[in-house]
Amino acid sequence: MWQFESEVSQVVKQTPEIKTFRFPIHAKGVRYLPGQFFFLTIKVGGKDAIHHFSFSSSPTEKGYIEFTKRITGSDFSQALDAMKPGTWARLRGPVGFFTLPRKHRRLAFLSGGIGITPLRSMLRYIADKELAYDIVMLYDNKSYEDIPFREELDEITASYPSLRLENVLSGPDLPAGWKGKTGLISGDMLREVIPDYEERRFYVSGPPRMVISLESQILGLGIPQKQVMRDSFTGYD
Repeated sequence: MWQFESEVSQVVKQTPEIKTFRFPIHAKGVRYLPGQFFFLTIKVGGKDAIHHFSFSSSPTEKGYIEFTKRITGSDFSQALDAMKPGTWARLRGPVGFFTLPRKHRRLAFLSGGIGITPLRSMLRYIADKELAYDIVMLYDNKSYEDIPFREELDEITASYPSLRLENVLSGPDLPAGWKGKTGLISGDMLREVIPDYEERRFYVSGPPRMVISLESQILGLGIPQKQVMRDSFTGYD
């Protein structure tokens, strides 16, 4: 594992509640796989506090590491929200096996809200490397304005013909003329959007209750457990 001290270089507001934090890499040999996570240490109340975050950056984005977080009321989250460029941090990693398969190239990504972060890392990596994956992705958010990385996901989808992205809105306020899916991702929706679901490996990422629900829907289709990868984002239920 690597470890180095760094500082915030940029904070990007993705949505009213979600921010991306960027840290320059100040060490040699810092490598990670898209989908992995790392440990971040910051000062909270004058003391060191540690939390783990999925990389939302891709290894193809050189010189820095990013993670993306929904700002909540926790002390750690509030300390993050107050961070400005130049604020100290320590990073250590990488950890995790929620990573792209080398052989199985037909995938299904299911996610909601902040669960997009490891999948964004994967999608950016696949697009930058022009890798031959075939991906169908269902991404559930309450509203159109709540979709983090919305413009980038649209750009990747437009430039990568083997990626099909289906945005699903579960809140009451829909954009005028919205023709996309609504409600929560269900088994029936999976059958409709991913008719070849039996041939795909599933990657499920989001808050714990969402991950449990989606995994249940997938297994209900007869998909074996070994074809389901999961990444739960604790603290968001």
